Amino acid sequence: MSMQKHLSVTDCHNRSVSALGYHLARREFLTGFEDGVIKWWDLETGQLTFSVFEHAGMITQFLYWAEPKLLFSASNDGTIVVWTVGATVFDRIKCNASVFCMAINHRRHQLICGFKKQLRVFALDVKKESGHVLELETSFTNHRHKDIVSAVVCIDTRIYSAGYDKKFIVYNTSSYPNSRSLQVVHCNPNAHDAGITSLMVIQEHESTRWLMTGSFDKSVRVWSQDGQLIIKLPHFPQFISSLCFVACVNSVWICSGLPSPSIFDPSSGEIVSESVETFQTHETRQPFHQLVCIPETNHVIGKDTFSLIVLPGVFAMTRFQQAAQTCDGVETQQDGLRHCLAKQAARGVPDLHHEVFNMFETQSRGMARHNTIKPRRNTSQRKAHSAYHLVDVAQNGEKESPTVAASKKTMQPPSFTRTVFVEELDLLVLAADNGNIYLWGFDDSLSGILEMMPSKRSQEQDKTRRFEVLLEQSINRRCSAAEEENASVNDRVSGFVCKKVLSHHIQPVGGVAVVGRDQGYSTDYLISGGWDRRICVWDLQACVLHDIFSNTALDERSNVQELACDGAILDLAYSPKRNEFAYSSSDGMIYIRHFSPTTTQMKLVSVLQGHEADITAILWHSLLNKWLSGSEDGSIRLWNEDGTKCEQMLVANGAVNCLCIDRVNGCILAGIQESLRVYDPESFTQVQRNIGHTDSIRSIIHIPERSQYVTASWDRTLRIWNSYVKPLPKSNDMRENAAAEGKLQQDIKHV
Repeated sequence: MSMQKHLSVTDCHNRSVSALGYHLARREFLTGFEDGVIKWWDLETGQLTFSVFEHAGMITQFLYWAEPKLLFSASNDGTIVVWTVGATVFDRIKCNASVFCMAINHRRHQLICGFKKQLRVFALDVKKESGHVLELETSFTNHRHKDIVSAVVCIDTRIYSAGYDKKFIVYNTSSYPNSRSLQVVHCNPNAHDAGITSLMVIQEHESTRWLMTGSFDKSVRVWSQDGQLIIKLPHFPQFISSLCFVACVNSVWICSGLPSPSIFDPSSGEIVSESVETFQTHETRQPFHQLVCIPETNHVIGKDTFSLIVLPGVFAMTRFQQAAQTCDGVETQQDGLRHCLAKQAARGVPDLHHEVFNMFETQSRGMARHNTIKPRRNTSQRKAHSAYHLVDVAQNGEKESPTVAASKKTMQPPSFTRTVFVEELDLLVLAADNGNIYLWGFDDSLSGILEMMPSKRSQEQDKTRRFEVLLEQSINRRCSAAEEENASVNDRVSGFVCKKVLSHHIQPVGGVAVVGRDQGYSTDYLISGGWDRRICVWDLQACVLHDIFSNTALDERSNVQELACDGAILDLAYSPKRNEFAYSSSDGMIYIRHFSPTTTQMKLVSVLQGHEADITAILWHSLLNKWLSGSEDGSIRLWNEDGTKCEQMLVANGAVNCLCIDRVNGCILAGIQESLRVYDPESFTQVQRNIGHTDSIRSIIHIPERSQYVTASWDRTLRIWNSYVKPLPKSNDMRENAAAEGKLQQDIKHV
């Protein structure tokens, strides 16, 4: 984690450095000054290559756009200048207001700029068909901030902004091309006790991201992507002037007026500055005011009062990490961020049976005895591998199989998100939050051995065959029936093992659905959707990936062809009647597509929109022939068969976590926070309410044979309830008797 100084530039300019940046195509770093001068420096030698003067005010930020190899420079003179590889001006945009920060939303192909009291969004136009690199006429503005917007970053389709007004705001962007607004998902009006100076993304793994803010109140805070506070670091000596995430050493460098930056380790959630030797030999001992990391080259550029310092990407292990390695695979430090996230988003799943199964057993028990279980890797070794890498590369350069690659994912036990049992294949499908799908079934190797063992019935039939030759054909038929019966019994006593791990999703799997052979297909298919916005189709008989969703829209860009929506897929359901599947997304919409094993033929049928929060559950009601959805906005909606409109809305007065259908009477079962509620499918009124859980209900099943509902909750308990029974309609005689009895009671009361 220790990095050595590569070079220093002591005589930069006669004015203070106000911004640092880099141009990767030229392998140069840039300095912007208070007087508007920009200087280009060679990254290897530190020699000055260009000195330009195109701005009339202080340079506030540089932003490199990798795809067209363009560089943006912003200034408080109200202009943005776009530079080419030749360090020449490609475009000049007048914004008529001081530009304080910039960020590129690659997903939406937009540039977001922070001004005073506003955030402006520009569509990018690299071909300058509108006259500029930015489409000025179609830009739109958000006015939620009341002071200078000091920092803005983008993660997928979301935008995060922070300002001197102490606000930390999370926005959702729309996928509609003509949309000119930002939807505020979360706004914290007092994220700090003073103005926020810095905002940065921490990406420890491929899909593990947090946000960090620094402020004039001398504190640093870590936030989830939903804007929830995770960690508040203790106060620093002075205000936070800069934050820098250095991915190659997995640490955050914090500038707060000290002679050397404070080092924060996201894995442990602790400040580990004392174990880092990078700045212990810093000559001038002047405090760093700003740091910028070049992720592609692993260089860090910093400026103090008098000079520029460039640190290369060659690093050594810290004493903190060395101490962790000496423990031989045992973690010695608490995973601070992960522990906090686990409390909020990954509570335990209750055990459904007293027998414990090893979730990383990917082969049958007969084959597993030839293998050994690898010991758990230590902390420093786990950092070298992404928790969500699809395929690891072996030392000889060959790619490992998906099964081996899946076993090298995070070694923490997975939490299950969805389950489904395929009765035709005797297969239990378990979707997990580590991106894997586990297929559990009966051990074929042991069942084959049991099938070879003769039963008592077959021995008696063999004796009968010796003496009753005339009944040979009849006995043969009985033998065949007996063998089938024995095989069926053997399958169910031969053991339950994890037969296969399906690994292609890189984030938690949100929903799974089965398309059986009774739909006219040659095999049974499994559809899975995840937080990575991918849809995968699996062949359940062969236990292999069959195809990955490819967007059928003609105007979609090539880099998003495999993404099925703009947000994480939270649930998925299949309609056998219509041969369509629907999936709910965190972008607030439900997408209905025609199912086909060839994913390029999965035409979009309809988009359901109406919920105001995350849609946590989607079902096909086979008795009503309607789509059913539940959301955290506290509503349950029924949509017509073709998904063109919402026909009914039930107000649940609480977040809906899961849904189920009573297969006898068609009642709607909803897990609403800690209670189970039952709604009549005709009157849409609540007819039953069961309470007893102490935490959110996450799953419901109906057992018609026993007239029971079973609920599983985050309180680690299963509860069994009697199912709702509709009252029998009263006959005419009973109605007349009831009416006469009511009239008699009224007469008595009157007397």
